[in-house]
Amino acid sequence: MGKKSEEWLSQKRWNPFNSYKLLAHVNRWSQIEYGRIIPPPMLITVDPANTCNFDCAWCNAKYVREHRNFMLTSKILGDIARFLPRWGAGYGYKEPGVKAICIAGGGEPLLNRATPSFIEQVRGGGIEVGVVTNGSFVGECIEALSQCTWVGVSVDSGTAETLNKLKGLEPSRMEFRKIIDNIANLVDYSSSRGAQLGKPHPSYGVSYKYLLYKENIGEVYKAAKLAKEIGCKNIHYRPAGTTWNNVDEGNQIIFTEEDIDLFNEQIIKAQELDDESFGVFGVTHKFDSQFGISNMFKACHAIFMTAVISPPLTKESPRDSFVLGLCCDRRGDPALELLRDCLDVDEIERVWGREKHWDIHDAIRVAHCPRCTYQPHNQIYEQVIRNDSMTYKFI
Repeated sequence: MGKKSEEWLSQKRWNPFNSYKLLAHVNRWSQIEYGRIIPPPMLITVDPANTCNFDCAWCNAKYVREHRNFMLTSKILGDIARFLPRWGAGYGYKEPGVKAICIAGGGEPLLNRATPSFIEQVRGGGIEVGVVTNGSFVGECIEALSQCTWVGVSVDSGTAETLNKLKGLEPSRMEFRKIIDNIANLVDYSSSRGAQLGKPHPSYGVSYKYLLYKENIGEVYKAAKLAKEIGCKNIHYRPAGTTWNNVDEGNQIIFTEEDIDLFNEQIIKAQELDDESFGVFGVTHKFDSQFGISNMFKACHAIFMTAVISPPLTKESPRDSFVLGLCCDRRGDPALELLRDCLDVDEIERVWGREKHWDIHDAIRVAHCPRCTYQPHNQIYEQVIRNDSMTYKFI
């Protein structure tokens, strides 16, 4: 084994990818422990589309793309935008409403032509927005995206050849150059207009996202160098994870010792680019040393902390309907759906934290889950809120 890289430099430990941000919300989530009405989540994910123009080798939404290839209508997106700021207001919470949304997929969110208007509506309600996109349609949505706190572009490569290979594109496709140009244009547009995305803030701006896979590990440094050159605030890497419907099927994504050594070499080199204007950040603390599943908690309480609103289930579903799921890592899993083909956004408030929600919590078997995005949140809940292992009142 070669030298092990740090997840991020010590002077950059207060960064947007540090899961210990949940500690800022201890008082909010401690209400779960006492069985009271669960407060609205701080963050939710909205998937405007369950379809995509790419076919990534590791796609964590392949199940919904193959089984539920639909979009949220502009009507339901408008209803969601109006509902989120007032969620929980009728229950007397000090801070009702959702504070941030992540627009992702399910697919490529910018394929839905209503997404830019949705971003503007949500921002008008005082909610912060982050968007995860493959970057191919950024040019058509640049004004709306400039209003976001961050935009993560999933490039996942340092060369055109690798992007085409990993994203199921013909070798002759010129998507890589288009995406890089789109990022540079978005950065320039946002900064020149003083937009939210372009503010001189260490964590706002465009993030060059990089899912680690066998075929792209050797390009991390090249990608980091390019990301810095085109004005990204950071490069964000994490290992690709096995999808929920493959965890028990033996179709695991496996990284060898040689892969890990190459990864460490690349990250150590990339971190030489880290300075006041650019960060090199990883999320490896949610995996074991071989980037495998490491869900070190007993039960899932993250399903009370966040949610996923996604398109309807079938062609027979009502057009202006949506699904309310409880886990971004298990998109499409009916066992994690609180509402199916729902027409009324106010129904979210009527079922949130009630009997069915708790029944889903009780039925989850962590051993059958994929790599958990909210693994640290569950650990913090169990160790800090429930067990008070840190005696957090003694600051």
